[in-house]
Amino acid sequence: MNLLLTKLYQPSLPAKFVQRPFLNQRLNAGLQNGRQLTLVSAPAGFGKTTVISSWVGTLDLPICWLSLDAADDDPNRFFTYLVAALQTIDVRLGHEIDGVLRAGQLPPHDVISATLINNILENGLHFMLVLDDFQVIQDETILQVLQTLVTNLPQPLHLVLLTREEPSLPLARLRANNQLTEIRAADLRFGLQETAVFLNEIMGLELNQADVATLENKTEGWVVGLQLAGLSIRDRANPSQFIAELSGSHRHILSYLTEEVLNQQTPTAQNFLLQTSILDKLNGDLCDAVTGDSNGRFILEQLYNDNLFLIPLDEAGQWYRYHHLFADLLRDRQKALHGSETAVLHKQASQWFAKEGLFSEAIQHALAAQDYATAVTLIETHAMDLLLAWHAKTIKTWMRQIPEAWAAKSPKTNLMFAWMYLMSSNVSQALPYIDRLQKMFDSDQFEETEPSIKAEWLALQANLLSAQGQLEESLAVAQQALAIVPLGDDYVRSLIYSGLAVTYIQRNERERAVEAYQMLIQHGRLSGNLVSELMGISGLGLFAMERGELRYAFELASQGIAAVEHAGIIPPISAAVYGELGAIFYQWQQLDKAETYLARSAQVSKLSGFSDAEVFYHVVLSRMAQLNGDVQTAVQEIKLAEKVKRVEAPTAVQEEFIAQQVRVALAQDNLADAGAILNPYGFLFQPKLSIPPLPAERLLDRPTGLLYTSTLHIILHQAQATNVSAGLQLANQLLSEARKSQLVPVEIETLLIRGQLLAKLGDHTASQSDVVTALTLAEPEGAIIPFLEEGSFMANILASLDNLDGRLLAFRQTILAAFLPYLHPTAQTDANETLVEPLSGRELEILQLIDAGLTNQEIADALVITLHTVKKHSSNVYAKLGIRSRTQAVAKARELQLL
Repeated sequence: MNLLLTKLYQPSLPAKFVQRPFLNQRLNAGLQNGRQLTLVSAPAGFGKTTVISSWVGTLDLPICWLSLDAADDDPNRFFTYLVAALQTIDVRLGHEIDGVLRAGQLPPHDVISATLINNILENGLHFMLVLDDFQVIQDETILQVLQTLVTNLPQPLHLVLLTREEPSLPLARLRANNQLTEIRAADLRFGLQETAVFLNEIMGLELNQADVATLENKTEGWVVGLQLAGLSIRDRANPSQFIAELSGSHRHILSYLTEEVLNQQTPTAQNFLLQTSILDKLNGDLCDAVTGDSNGRFILEQLYNDNLFLIPLDEAGQWYRYHHLFADLLRDRQKALHGSETAVLHKQASQWFAKEGLFSEAIQHALAAQDYATAVTLIETHAMDLLLAWHAKTIKTWMRQIPEAWAAKSPKTNLMFAWMYLMSSNVSQALPYIDRLQKMFDSDQFEETEPSIKAEWLALQANLLSAQGQLEESLAVAQQALAIVPLGDDYVRSLIYSGLAVTYIQRNERERAVEAYQMLIQHGRLSGNLVSELMGISGLGLFAMERGELRYAFELASQGIAAVEHAGIIPPISAAVYGELGAIFYQWQQLDKAETYLARSAQVSKLSGFSDAEVFYHVVLSRMAQLNGDVQTAVQEIKLAEKVKRVEAPTAVQEEFIAQQVRVALAQDNLADAGAILNPYGFLFQPKLSIPPLPAERLLDRPTGLLYTSTLHIILHQAQATNVSAGLQLANQLLSEARKSQLVPVEIETLLIRGQLLAKLGDHTASQSDVVTALTLAEPEGAIIPFLEEGSFMANILASLDNLDGRLLAFRQTILAAFLPYLHPTAQTDANETLVEPLSGRELEILQLIDAGLTNQEIADALVITLHTVKKHSSNVYAKLGIRSRTQAVAKARELQLL
């Protein structure tokens, strides 16, 4: 059973209904005049849904219709349904939001609204979105999104709101700008002529004009009142007398008329109507389960054919609902006549929904029956699935309905909430659940608690202690958890290893951290816990990158992305995996792929309410711009990174940001600013150089290493003899610590800076030795960017290297070829354009490698192409330059300043 379909289905119109052309004309005029919002606001029973359903049926425009109920006043649930509605127009609408919501994460309200608006604008398809029963929406987050949407309605969207009360939306400006079409109760009331058509033609009565006028006056043209009156006086011998005796308030009249309608039904139909009034949606099998009979489908069809306030919710005629006002009146009557039976009806409904796997509805009916044992069992059993499907606010509402004594008997549910907040770094909101759990597990009644729950409780404590820096205590508790967790409980084991991995990292026990991450991946995968699997992949991938193992990190990240795309959900941790893949491609100088994955990482991060990936994205864009010599763009991107950092929470990429700030300042030849960036971290450059000692009590980490390599870049830029000496001393110390900590990227960068410092002192032999060592470290993993980012001075050192052979020679040539676009690109382009047929980018690369003395086979190896392709490109170069040999090609290229 898929109840989602019933929420996205446009209600069917009755076979016969009153045509209201003047309303259609007003609504059409709004469309034609470019008004993007239609508001239909009136109390229950005025025919809002019928009017709009009739109107949209005449339009040549795609329609998505979302019927809301009280349970939809939950942000995750509402936006899940909203995206599903939009995707009936185009599956790309809201795709990113959908993936994050499926992972149980709610994006910030401004991100949701901006993403939806941009999606709709990019898609460009004009369509209409109808939100029916909008008055049920009171949640602040939902309203904030819709307020932004209404204020900035994208041109392709026409929004229709059907509501019983004035919505909390900024409508005044739309009214002032003539952007709003409004239909109110006064517009929906039936006039005398419409009342006559409704009663005599639609209802099949034969009332005289006076009776019609009396009914119209007493109901004030209220459609539901007229319908109830028509049903009540059908088959009466003296309808005029009945009409004349009607009196009282609208509510009194409706209650009276409902009773009259019920009295005209058979006893079987009466019981059916009262008993099934507890249901929000009706289905033949469900009704049978509630009533204990077997004729539910037949009675539903009969009631629908009798026009008895039954609204179909799907095209197959499987699901219906009562008119809301009629349902309220039926429930009142059910309580008055058979109140003691109501709890039993809810229990039977709960059992049916549970059997059908519709656990949200099962829990709602169990709570309505005050069957707390069933409710707690259902919540415990399906807690995590429900959290991901219908989300936190709904479950919190359920928990508030459960008496404290019962809530205290539900460790699984309390664990679920505690994990939810702890994993999103919201410890303060996790604490109430942790305190309740502590009381549970301290009491005697939990001595016999099953080992899995005890182990999960210990795993939760271990993670919390690790986050608080209590590492010894965290390890001890995690070991206790491992000792009692049952064999095969991969879910709890993944939680335990999550805490162990972070603790070992903080203790600088890196080999143990690697083992813990590997176990986290393994048990996360076995248990189907994608978040745990990705946490392991991300942690292990980052660790591999810090050690320079780019190919292993690439393999891990690729597996993670494949798992995300296969699952169709986008948990926040996937931003880290996308970011790692982008960072690896950047190191390989595959810049288009790097930008694609980093942009994806930033997008997921923003949707999830975090800023780290977005900061890193702008940092790398700044580095790319600087590579291309575009310092202005590099400055703009680093300023954007800083802006994101200021408006969001502290970021885990702080040192990456600082290092690029220093690079940009140096690119502007601004030594004072570059030094000032590092001052807060103890690095002083004025009035004299003062560098904090490297940490001796622990292994060096990459973030700290970045601060020291940034210092070396400033010293290199100053190039004063005294500072060069100090720089060499620092570089020697940093190399020693980087090797001890196996931080290969820090070691490579330090070698390249030291090589340049030595060259400035005239020690070219030592300089070349450092660069060769850096090549040796970088070649197995294909890391090109560290060399390119050192600029033309590094290109000159690389070009001067002698006695290289085999793989190192090919790698050196690959790097030199990669330098080509960044070294004098304007002059090279101008010279190339003087040829009758300019050389392509690949032909220029091959010409450069020919000049370097590589054989055709060595060129093929360096560029990762076939020997045949090299020969073909070489032949093209000769033809375009008008020469016949390699020697002539080099000479001609130099003459044209192509080399």
